[in-house]
Amino acid sequence: MKNNSLPPLFLALAGLAVATQPILAADSFVKNPSFESNYNETWPHYSAVDAWPGASGINESGGPFHNGGTPIPDQTRVAFKQGSGDVSQDIVGLTPGKQYWIQVFYDARNCCGGTIDLITKFNGVELDKVANVKPSTDGNPYKFRNVPFKPDVETGTLTFTTVSVGDATMVLDAVTIVQRDEAQANIGNLAVMNPSFEASGVVADPGILAPDGLAGWTGEGQYGVASLGTSNADNGAAPDQDNVAFIGGAGSLSQVVPNLVAGADYTVTVAYNAKSGTKPHLQLKVGGAVLFEEDVTPVGGTNSYRTKSVKFTATDIQAAITFAQTKDGSDVLLLDEVRVAGQVSAVIPPLGVNPTKAELGPGQKGTITLTVPTQVLAVKAVDIKLRIGNVNVATLVGADADGMLTLHYDKGGANTKTFEVEGVGRGTVRVEFVETAGINVVNDVGVDVVSSFVRNSSFETTEAPGGVGYGAILAWNGGSGLNTAAGPFHDNGVIPDRDQIAFLQAATTLSQQLSGLSPGQNYWLQFYYNIRNCCPPNTTDFSMDLAVRFAGKEIAKIEKIAPVGEQNPYYFKNLEFKPDSSSGLLEFVTTPTGDATFLLDGVNIVQRDPGQIVVQNPSFEGTGSPVGVGYIQPRRLGGWEITGGGYGINITGVGPFTSNGSAPDQDRVLFLQGAVNASQNITGLTAGQKYTVIYAVNSRNGNLAYGVFFDEQPLLEEEITPVGGTEPYPWRAVVFTPAASEGVLRFSSVPEAGADRTLLLDDIRIVRGEVPPPAPKVHILAALTAEGNLRISWSANATGFVLESTTNLPGGWANDNSPVTVEGNENVVTVTAGAKARYYRLTK
Repeated sequence: MKNNSLPPLFLALAGLAVATQPILAADSFVKNPSFESNYNETWPHYSAVDAWPGASGINESGGPFHNGGTPIPDQTRVAFKQGSGDVSQDIVGLTPGKQYWIQVFYDARNCCGGTIDLITKFNGVELDKVANVKPSTDGNPYKFRNVPFKPDVETGTLTFTTVSVGDATMVLDAVTIVQRDEAQANIGNLAVMNPSFEASGVVADPGILAPDGLAGWTGEGQYGVASLGTSNADNGAAPDQDNVAFIGGAGSLSQVVPNLVAGADYTVTVAYNAKSGTKPHLQLKVGGAVLFEEDVTPVGGTNSYRTKSVKFTATDIQAAITFAQTKDGSDVLLLDEVRVAGQVSAVIPPLGVNPTKAELGPGQKGTITLTVPTQVLAVKAVDIKLRIGNVNVATLVGADADGMLTLHYDKGGANTKTFEVEGVGRGTVRVEFVETAGINVVNDVGVDVVSSFVRNSSFETTEAPGGVGYGAILAWNGGSGLNTAAGPFHDNGVIPDRDQIAFLQAATTLSQQLSGLSPGQNYWLQFYYNIRNCCPPNTTDFSMDLAVRFAGKEIAKIEKIAPVGEQNPYYFKNLEFKPDSSSGLLEFVTTPTGDATFLLDGVNIVQRDPGQIVVQNPSFEGTGSPVGVGYIQPRRLGGWEITGGGYGINITGVGPFTSNGSAPDQDRVLFLQGAVNASQNITGLTAGQKYTVIYAVNSRNGNLAYGVFFDEQPLLEEEITPVGGTEPYPWRAVVFTPAASEGVLRFSSVPEAGADRTLLLDDIRIVRGEVPPPAPKVHILAALTAEGNLRISWSANATGFVLESTTNLPGGWANDNSPVTVEGNENVVTVTAGAKARYYRLTK
């Protein structure tokens, strides 16, 4: 019963007198805080959400927006907001000038590669922002946020704003507001999660939640929440809002309170009561020590709950607070308004992780630095335990047989250590923090393992740093930083590929170690470049020389580079080289005249035989791997002019658009969704001579009509069918005779009206003469089964191939001798879970 201050009301009906005994309470500030109502059973459960306009829907443990295996904070449901937007509710009954806490549990969907920020606002004023929320997986809990604010009005709008890049989704649960005074002279209330048990909202009588979650609390036995006047909370006036927690029979509720100061004194306060007719036994514990216990009798009627305060001295930066009911049977203990007061420490920083992203090739290693806050090591030694869930993509160097790596930090010792991640096979994983000694984790480590020769080729894998853009460039050594179209180093020209470029200020080297090349083969190195149109006092006396080296040998020298100016395209360079070994260091070395800065984008390497006509970004490796589902529009894609519907880049076999088949060259495939044209002006031709356009093609989601044109003359118009499974993309070879030294090559996707069809293209070549298409390449694919086994597969049509393996790169390859079975159109080898980590390749 809510906000009821009238005298008892006596009703008489047919001679029967019924008395209702009102219990004084204030309304809960937040309605439907745990999002338990209005669930749409139809997958993926989009719907309006009661009391929360702007939400996208509600999920249960099966998701798909809630991450499977991650515990739901409160009861069985959560709300989700897909993409950018606002989720809001009007809040009434606040006292202007008082301080309140907004509390929320939140997570990001573990899908699709996008990023999402969470901003908390009241009446349009931003109170808090969490940037790039990372998903909670492998049983880790939702994140928690406690946001103080002082309203200047009694009624206002609470808003959670999401800002997404790519296909990203925020998940929310257990929103609550409580009034808590500000700290005075660093003494005040510490953040207790869900301290007045309002985050569950209205729960049907008798209010049992066990074994589901009660936000912020770990429960044992039979526990739940009850609104005042229901069967369990049947007497007394609780101090804060509507709900109280109860423990029926033997059980407990506990939580760990962080941000304590070791050696400082603290007070725990709780309001408590008992259900009518019962006499539970309350124990209040901090850590394992019982600080207070009492047989609790009901306060009765509308009397106030009892309160108890106990003191303790912190021995760590956190303390476990437990309320236990120790009597077996049906006795019911009631709890409300838990407070922990004392010295409010400066917020202990989270674990420092640098970098938060690694892009590696198979067999390559990346070094990650992990920093523990000195405030923690002043109190205790710390063990941080790390793990990677899919060791077929990447491993932690030095991990134990279970894949766990432990970093030990001595009390009072050095607070920085490093660990290494090694790439194994193509895919994406995260480094999981299994144990953190109570230290908050804001950023983990995302690991992308790619087979492309050049990693982070378009300089998009990490966001450009703030300010002028100085900072490290992922997967590259050296350089000066990254810029977007906002500059200041990119101050002229049009960015060739997507959003960002690398810049090298003054005399600088940018380098990357490459591997996987075939000695003696001919390769193209392609890149786009420019220089900054700057700087005073003499704005004309500056230029840049560039040397390009591979394995210590100079393969090109470009002198006196000037700005392209205005909105002109960047310069493009195609260099041929033949490596002497399978690996080597690629270097861009700048020598300035005056204050000059070099700008670089779209670096890619493809194998091409001598004499072929240059196609820019022919295998789409210079564009990198966009976040989310891979869309790029309306941004530029290096070398190509694209008009029409959706377009972007996917990794072959990973999707979602590359959902079938194996593309022939490296990682990336161009997808054209709907009616789209992709064209490029081709130069270096001889009028009247025959040429052959060779390309690999596939389709997603059904048959698709497409065409190939040169200078608007049709070369081929056909319907392509998805190859399915891991079959190689089919090759096409079409002949044309140009009328001039240059002309426009165009690929056109022409789906039926209303049909969701996508054209997939890779490895585009133009060769002199009339030549047949090459023989299909065979690709090896690896995936984890539901049982945790490794499934290795390749096309059953590929005869004469042998699966080889080694435990250490680059040598030691031998016939794996594993049994091969045929499943549909695939050859399959199954490696059981727990087997020793190995590298695999297919040879003939």
